[in-house]
Formats: sequence, structure tokens, C-alpha cells
Amino acid sequence: MINVSRLYCGIENSSDRFRYQADRPMGAIAVYNCTNKCGQKCLHCYSRAGDIPGELDTNQAKRLLDNLAEIKCGVVLFSGGEPMERADIFELLKYTNHIGLRTAISSNGNLITASMAKKIADAGVSYVGISIDGMRETHDKFRGIAGSFDGAISGIKACKDIGVKAGIRFTMTNRNFNQINEIFSIAEELGIARVCFYHLISAGRAVDNDLKCSEEQVRSALNDILTNAKQFSSKGVTEVLTVGNHADGAFILNRLRQEGSDLYEKTYDLLQKFGGNKIGTKIFAVDAEGNVHPDQFWRDFTMGNIVRQNLREILGKYFDIFNDKMKFLEEGVKCKECKWLKICGTNMRNGKLEPECYLDDEEI
Repeated sequence: MINVSRLYCGIENSSDRFRYQADRPMGAIAVYNCTNKCGQKCLHCYSRAGDIPGELDTNQAKRLLDNLAEIKCGVVLFSGGEPMERADIFELLKYTNHIGLRTAISSNGNLITASMAKKIADAGVSYVGISIDGMRETHDKFRGIAGSFDGAISGIKACKDIGVKAGIRFTMTNRNFNQINEIFSIAEELGIARVCFYHLISAGRAVDNDLKCSEEQVRSALNDILTNAKQFSSKGVTEVLTVGNHADGAFILNRLRQEGSDLYEKTYDLLQKFGGNKIGTKIFAVDAEGNVHPDQFWRDFTMGNIVRQNLREILGKYFDIFNDKMKFLEEGVKCKECKWLKICGTNMRNGKLEPECYLDDEEI
């Protein structure tokens, strides 16, 4: 994650206390895709969600959570599919909190009623990220369900009303990249401080659909994000992040330099401490069947299965591979000579850049 509010606007957030401090490393983030079930049909779904058999049962899921506690995992993000579709979700959330792990949920929000939000609060969940992928018409078409936009808004309101921190998740595509301004306005209207903008990664259904932004569209969206992050910081939107493309750090630095900002040196130092892409080392994913992947998007690389192996052993076997990603990039990838390599760390997935770098030759 690239914290735009911190790096471009100079606004510190509590979640930054470990991200940009090399001497106080945070435990890994685990994305637990706890179910494949989902009532929506999103065009970009990286897990091709549906009613697929074979997900971990309650006891197996608890053993996974015990493994996460053993390796001192920093955050467990329950995702899917739609995590609220899992029958024992609240038992698992309560158990996660009981063994001392910080919990978060990634949801479409449509099942989060007032009573569900209370159960989420009672389970000790620290954060719920709810997807809004554009204005009403765009969002509903994107997710294949009429009324899903209103359901997402209702879910956010239910969380906020009960005192659970909620935020907006937005995936940038060629169908919505020009709706950044509206997303900030929605955040202000709802009293949402945290907005995460995800770069689209070609995985799952996204492989089959023409959703990728052009380089020009990516740059346009990022410029809108930076401009709005500064403008809306005084309106309560104080934690704006981008996710999935670590070239964003260099993009922010280039814009700070163009603007003659005093933040340039400080931001450069923070990005160096962070070190860029951490897939397979500081973030990993476990799918509904217990397969361990470098992150939630890289589904065609399986490191092991927690039903048959210990999680610590699985991660340890592959740590060196993902700690030196450059060895595994295909020939001709421009990262190897890039001046930003130490703060970006590449977007390596499966030997290539995914998503691709949008910086031009003059910028690198």
C-alpha cells in the first residue's frame, strides 16, 4: 500500500506507525479468502467467486488462525468471495480476536445490516473495507447486480452507526477511472476517512474482460487521486491509499519535485524504509481450500497447503525467492536499470510485471 495522505500531503495516520519505520517491522498481512461464495458477479473478481466446494471447515480454519498467531501475523484480512456469506464467519472472527490477532474484513457491504454490523463490532473487528467501484449505474453494471451500490452505502452506514471503522475500496478500470472526484465526494458525505484505490490486476475474471486502463488513464486517475487527497484532507478524508502498483511511489516523488514541495526528501526517505513490493514476504494469501499464495491475486502460484503443511514451513521455503524478486523477472523488463528500484521493488508476479509499470523512460 502507498499512503498518499502521508507521502504527498504529509498527514500521519496510526496505520503508518510500522509501515515506514524500518526498526519496528510489522508482522505479515494475511489475506484469508475464507469462502468462494458471493452473491455478486463482478467483472474484475480475481477469485472467480462462486459456490465452489472444498473450503476449510471451522476446525481447519481455526488451525490456520493459530498458525497465523504463531508467526505473529500483523493483520488478518477476511475476504472472499464475500466473507459474510460464510456460515461460521462470526465464530472465526471472534476466535481471531480471542487469540490476539487484529482483524479486518473486505466486503461488498450488501449483507451488512444493522444487526450484522453489531455482530461485527462484538467480534472485535477493527476495520471493514467496502467496495464502491463508481457511481450507482457504473457500480451496479460492474458488479452485475441492480441495487448493489445502494447496498454498499447501507453497509458503510451500518458499520459507522455501530462504531466500526469503515472505508471505501475502489478498483480502477477503463470504465471508472474518470470517477475519482465523485468517490472523494461520497467519502466526505459519508464521513469516511479512509479510501483505498486498487490498480486492476489481471487475475480471475479480469483476465476475460477488457478492463485494463491505458497508461494515460492510470496517470490521469493518479493525478486526480493526489489532487483530491490534498483538497479533501480538510474535509475529513485523511487516509488515501493506492494498492497494487508500487510505481505509485515514484509517481508521487516526481510530482512533488515538479511542484517544488518541501516533502520530497522526507517522502523519499519513507519510501526507502518501506522498500516497496512485499508479496510473499510481508503479505501472503490463503484461499478457501487452504492453498497458500504470494498474495491474493497470484492464484496460479501455490506455495503449499495448510491442511497438509505447517504455515511457517511453507513461508520459510519461499522467503528467499520473494525477497529477491529480480532474479525471477523475464529478460527485457525495465526494472533492472530503474533508479526507483529500491523504493518500488517491482510488481513481479509470475516472472513479469503485473500490473505493468506506467512510468516513461524519462521518469525512470
